Amino acid sequence: MLYALLKIWARLALWLYCGKITFRYRGSNAPCILACTHPNSFLDAIVMGAYMPRSLHFLARGDAFRKPRVASLLKAMHMIPIFRLSEGKENLQRNEETFKLSLNVLRQNGCILIFPEGICVNENKVRPLKKGTARLGASAWEEPGLDHLVIQPVSINYSSFTAVPKHIEVVFGEQIKKGDAENVREVNDILYNRLEAGMHKAAARKGHSILLVFPALIGYITQRWFYVMWRNFAKKKTRNTVFYDSVVFCLLMLTYPVFVLAVTLLLVLIAGPWGWLAFPLLPFTAWAYKEYRLFHTAE
Repeated sequence: MLYALLKIWARLALWLYCGKITFRYRGSNAPCILACTHPNSFLDAIVMGAYMPRSLHFLARGDAFRKPRVASLLKAMHMIPIFRLSEGKENLQRNEETFKLSLNVLRQNGCILIFPEGICVNENKVRPLKKGTARLGASAWEEPGLDHLVIQPVSINYSSFTAVPKHIEVVFGEQIKKGDAENVREVNDILYNRLEAGMHKAAARKGHSILLVFPALIGYITQRWFYVMWRNFAKKKTRNTVFYDSVVFCLLMLTYPVFVLAVTLLLVLIAGPWGWLAFPLLPFTAWAYKEYRLFHTAE
């Protein structure tokens, strides 16, 4: 239930935050490992989770699961812990449990999202791949009932890593199936080439309706300050890191509904039932301003 609600919420938030998101999934219902490029921190996972028609499970840093309550919440969001050497050598053996959990998801025709580069850099470029994704795929192919598993290359392209709004294009490459490669190294080579084939800078959409100018102006006057406040906060907190865009998005995703509701209730107290009009009009004017900004330099 939590996963389904977050999926809807994230998709609505992306609709307001981004320009156009191109997402053309043509996959099947076979067990699947989504092997994605990782150019924009956890915004990559949010985009995939929001737009992927299939339910996803995510491999996440093991240190985030230390507190039991947090671990329960993360598991409800379909996250599976994976432990790295930097989190302590003693924790590496716990990846055996991660492997078992991943296999259980795949045996139920599930879909697991993995970032095979193992690192995030704000560039539309494929980095050298770690062997974990290929090893998981190769091991799963040896399991009974998983010979039809596919590894799906996914290249995520951004028109910008700082501008708001931005265009995002998600390119699905040709799937890798059992028998396409003889060993882990060959799987990695094929995966790298197919990820690279889908990489480019996403093109921004041009042109806008003159009818949006007035509501866009209203959105600018009433809400631009709200975005700038969180933008400046995120710039300060994420300086010299790859987290800026993701942090700005999550801050707005969490606080904008509260802002809209608070303003609406205040106007209801002042103007009576007419104040409820603010509830749809505030997001609409924010969307109109976003559409207008698509065709101008946005920072």
